[in-house]
This record gives sequence, C-alpha cells and structure tokens, in this order.
Amino acid sequence: MVGYRLITICVLFFFFTFEALGESNRLEWKSLTNQQQEILGPLADEWNVMKLPKKKKWLGVAKRYPKMTTHEQQRIQSQMRSWHALTSKQRQQAREVYKKMEQLPAQKRQEIKQRWYNNE
Repeated sequence: MVGYRLITICVLFFFFTFEALGESNRLEWKSLTNQQQEILGPLADEWNVMKLPKKKKWLGVAKRYPKMTTHEQQRIQSQMRSWHALTSKQRQQAREVYKKMEQLPAQKRQEIKQRWYNNE
C-alpha cells in the first residue's frame, strides 16, 4: 500500500513538473509584453506554433528593435510581413535558397546582399 502511494506521488510530481516546465518553455503570445507584441505583430498568427529557438531569435530582434534606426525598423517589419505572407512551400524554398547562399564564398554573398539591400 505504501509502495502504491509512493509511486502515485512520484508520477503526479513528475507530471506537474513537466507540465510546469512545458508552460514556461512555450512562450505563448499572450505572455509577451505589449512592446514585444507590437514589434512582432506580423508573426502573431503563427507565434504559438513556432518552435522555441525561433521564438527566442525573434525576441532577440524585439530586444534590439528600439535601438535600430527607423530604416532598419521598417525593413524588419517589412521582412516579417513578407515572410508571414508566404505559403509553407514558399518558406521552404526560401530556406533552401538561403542554405545554398551560405555555401557561396564570402565575397559573392556580400555582393548578393548588397544588391538585395539596394533594391529595397
């Protein structure tokens, strides 16, 4: 009887511990500050299904955002809106192009980036 109670207590303990850890690792949209929600607004619809590393990346962007120039802020917002407008297939294609671009020599990557930013 004591063994059964001990097992039950352990199971409940682990269940609630994992449940609590899961909650803190989710970073739900509603848990973001108003400022973070305003900055990351274009990502609101997909935020709660994003994986934790991506959320952390975007939170880093939101943290740096107030220190960015107006032009940089506009560019980030535009990029978020553009990314949000893509279909899943288009996003996958964009990721593949990015991976290929990362394999190019640094000079070639810099030329492509320069052309990209000049066309914005």
